[in-house]
Amino acid sequence: MHKRLIAFVGVLFWVFANQVQAQSVKLGVVNVGMLLEKAPQAQAAGKSLEQEFGPQQAELKRMAEKLEQMQKEYQKNQLILSESQKAASEREITMMTRDIQRKRNDIQELVNIRRNEELASLQNEVNKAIREIGKQQAYDLILYEGIAYTNNRLDITEEVLKYLEKEYRSKRDNFNQ
Repeated sequence: MHKRLIAFVGVLFWVFANQVQAQSVKLGVVNVGMLLEKAPQAQAAGKSLEQEFGPQQAELKRMAEKLEQMQKEYQKNQLILSESQKAASEREITMMTRDIQRKRNDIQELVNIRRNEELASLQNEVNKAIREIGKQQAYDLILYEGIAYTNNRLDITEEVLKYLEKEYRSKRDNFNQ
């Protein structure tokens, strides 16, 4: 039974290989990593995240500067402070340090969530662009780069990038009207 299955699979591969040889197969390879980096949609998403979280990052920076100032004041006045004043200053510095760390963690978590949302959206756009290029140019198979070897003539990354740029301009122009 097992030998028959192996023989059957072998025959299927042989038939498929002969059909592929009989027909010309159009293949393409796409460097998705490059597209996720260079696509205008990716750059716009990065700017959007900077704008969205810029005020929170600025507040965090202000808090860190205030903490640094508090620490300098404490160091400068440490010898003249009473024990209770030292304890109060140390508590205040510790609380501020914890607040900053908590806020930094919260912001980082929110940034990661939003970045993942933007990345998922961009991946959908890239996949749509790959499918459209495949249909428009009659590709039989488009693979993601990462295969052991591909000939550069199969690389259609630039075509997909141009498609993404065109789509981005089109959406941006429609939005601005």
